[in-house]
Amino acid sequence: MEEDKKLYKEYLNGNEEAFNKIVNKYKTNLIYFISTYVKDLDVAEDIFQDSIIYIIENKEKYDNKYSLKAYLYLIAKSRALN
Repeated sequence: MEEDKKLYKEYLNGNEEAFNKIVNKYKTNLIYFISTYVKDLDVAEDIFQDSIIYIIENKEKYDNKYSLKAYLYLIAKSRALN
């Protein structure tokens, strides 16, 4: 998990590739997680993309005291339920 925080910090400092590594690391599992709520893989993929856009647009909201993975899943779940 410390690697995720390091990558996110690099992303905040302008390293787009660091964010891509985070996205690629969790993409498959997050889409599966979302699909358990929405029961549709295409919708789950759309919600995943929406979640990533939210993170990009609100990058200052992440508190690095907490797990980045938990933050990603919290956003994805919130989007899936809405």
